[in-house]
Amino acid sequence: MSGNALEEFAIRRTRELLDGAIEKRMMSDVPFGVLLSGGIDSSTNVALMSRHMNQPVRTFTVGFSDYEDLNELQYARKIASLFRTDHHEVLVNEGMMREYLPSLIISQDEPIADWVCIPLYFVSKLARDSGTVVVQVGEGSDEQFSGYRSYMLYLDMYRRFWRHFARLPVSMKRFLASAAHMITAVHDRHDPHIDVIVRAGRNREPFWSGATVFSESRKARLIRVASLEPLQIPSAMRGSGLLPESYERPDTYEVVRSFFDRLDRCAPGSDFLTRMIYSEFKLRLPELLLMRVDKIGMSVSIEPRVPFLDHKLVEFTMNLPMSLKVRNGIPKWLLKQAVRGLIPDEIIDRPKMGFGAPMAQWLRGDFGREVAGRLRSTRFFDRFPAERGHILDMLERHRSGRADFALYVWTFYNAVAWFDTWIDATPEARPA
Repeated sequence: MSGNALEEFAIRRTRELLDGAIEKRMMSDVPFGVLLSGGIDSSTNVALMSRHMNQPVRTFTVGFSDYEDLNELQYARKIASLFRTDHHEVLVNEGMMREYLPSLIISQDEPIADWVCIPLYFVSKLARDSGTVVVQVGEGSDEQFSGYRSYMLYLDMYRRFWRHFARLPVSMKRFLASAAHMITAVHDRHDPHIDVIVRAGRNREPFWSGATVFSESRKARLIRVASLEPLQIPSAMRGSGLLPESYERPDTYEVVRSFFDRLDRCAPGSDFLTRMIYSEFKLRLPELLLMRVDKIGMSVSIEPRVPFLDHKLVEFTMNLPMSLKVRNGIPKWLLKQAVRGLIPDEIIDRPKMGFGAPMAQWLRGDFGREVAGRLRSTRFFDRFPAERGHILDMLERHRSGRADFALYVWTFYNAVAWFDTWIDATPEARPA
């Protein structure tokens, strides 16, 4: 098959499979709709769903009343108007967020630490309050079709740096890795770049997961790895394959390696982008994105469905070459071509904003003072007292505007709130 013929086939087949995936997930004996952000994924859900309905699609959108510059409401409204949906909106502010946090700690069940859970809750509740029980969401699209800006940065790094670095003598690579590691002791603003050099010097995979919060160099500053007790795998599980014995070592790469080893056995020679996507399907999606949408959705009694993760669609796209997924630095190239003419070019070609929350801004206000108080009073840090100082320093630098440490602070706040609620609270004070 020629290059043009393969391209045309891939575009046509992607659209066909996606249409079938969305139609299949419309089977329900309860009202259903779409969580609409106004991006490519949710807009495509609306467009294809409307083809299979004889009544308006129900759409639900969330925004922020205190930071309107972060909203995508105008794009969601454009799609709602174009496809004549039964549209609903909710606006969230800092007060609503703070009131919801105790419930969030319970609904998450574990410290997921993704602030997307906040707007996700309010838009899910909006759907449930309207009587809608099933919603389609866009999870899996950015991973499958390479929609994240970080993917483009890693691909560029791989092309410009990694392939050439890999050809250096082993001694030179080890020296550069050691030098980069030493820099982290005095410089903490470019950890991800330093980590890449360390990984290259140790012949480790360049991309681990898009769900990583703390780089290896930052973790080394926060806690002494030598003080960690090895994970104790129960004897009954040893040799079962459920949990590799290498997981006992306090080295994040042992988890990453276990997945890539499996890929190398089943699909040797996979290109760099395919390896990135595979890692995301094994780590980021099940351990973060799908868990958050399921837990938050179920907390208000709605069922989220994920058409972009239909097995036929995933099997098809995973076997396509990298050149069809990303072209000329354009992320989601294949999906954009597949839906062009289905949704407006304005939606397809606009820069990706991402579904998030103004946590960086909230932490610089009253909520930041509340977080500081909780970090100072919790017994979470009793075993590792140095961590408390590190995190409080991060929070102070963030609140002063000297750095953006919102993700690090929010992650620790979630862990602390979880600990205070489920571990340190008296039995009668714990949630029922």
